[in-house]
Amino acid sequence: MADPAPLPAAPDAVALLEAEAVLFAISDPARYSLLRALADTGPQSVNTLAAKLARPADGISKHLRVLRDARLVRAVTPPDTDGRKQYHEIPALFRARDAAGKVLLDFGSIVLRFD
Repeated sequence: MADPAPLPAAPDAVALLEAEAVLFAISDPARYSLLRALADTGPQSVNTLAAKLARPADGISKHLRVLRDARLVRAVTPPDTDGRKQYHEIPALFRARDAAGKVLLDFGSIVLRFD
């Protein structure tokens, strides 16, 4: 089976981002790790992310706030939950695949590729 073609991010979506805010948000190793953890999955809760990254949940919440403020992640309520827990995801507009089928995050002038 042939490799899927790369999917570009929506140009109007990346126009909403400020390069300085994106660079600041991804410059912290914890926030970079959060983006990496969210890149291959659907919405995840703070507690799930904290367990995956072996970090305190309150620290994860603070880092997610920075990522939300930079518009790199968003808070969502999955349909199969009761709505009391906040989950986070990377908007589909920024998720793409490279020629090898690996997920990449395309934030316009900044593209993250994970091994």
